[in-house]
Amino acid sequence: MAQKYKQVELFGGAMVVNLPSSFTDVSTIRQVPDNQEVYLDASGFSSLTFDLTEHQSQFSTDNEALEYHFADIVAEGDSKNIWSVNESVELPKFPSNTPALSLVATTALPAMSISSRPNTPTHTNMMFTLIRLVEQGTDFVITLNVPHVPDPGNKREQTGQDLVSERQRAVKMMEEICREVLGKLEVKDWGLFDA
Repeated sequence: MAQKYKQVELFGGAMVVNLPSSFTDVSTIRQVPDNQEVYLDASGFSSLTFDLTEHQSQFSTDNEALEYHFADIVAEGDSKNIWSVNESVELPKFPSNTPALSLVATTALPAMSISSRPNTPTHTNMMFTLIRLVEQGTDFVITLNVPHVPDPGNKREQTGQDLVSERQRAVKMMEEICREVLGKLEVKDWGLFDA
């Protein structure tokens, strides 16, 4: 069944984007910093975060900036595995020279801290996108998190093949969501970036 999407305003209407219909605005239940928009999947554990950060001009390549921003959100002590990097993300509603990169990764808590409580993720699949708005002095980070929560009813130990299949399904779903998000993401008011 194909995912349904809805148009959502970000940052007071300065941007618009299409999000999965099941994603809801976190600011309706808790405070979110002014430079962020956070959406949770009401039917699961996935989340989508839009984060306006200061442009990191000290890096000689956009890939270094991508690695810096990714490392910034991974908790100290968590393991991380970057599966792929795309250095030419398409943003049809942005100027054609806008640098945009993404990576697909898996992060995990240290094994000793994974709880036996239900609904505790063993790892998180991530699609992490960096849009470099140099003229606006902004690095725009978009993070899609899809935690893997084992089925408590399934007592069978997961094999390596099970984990590969689960990751492939998660990546396919993340790619579909990100294609829609990035394809429809549009700045309506560039004044958003005025200092």
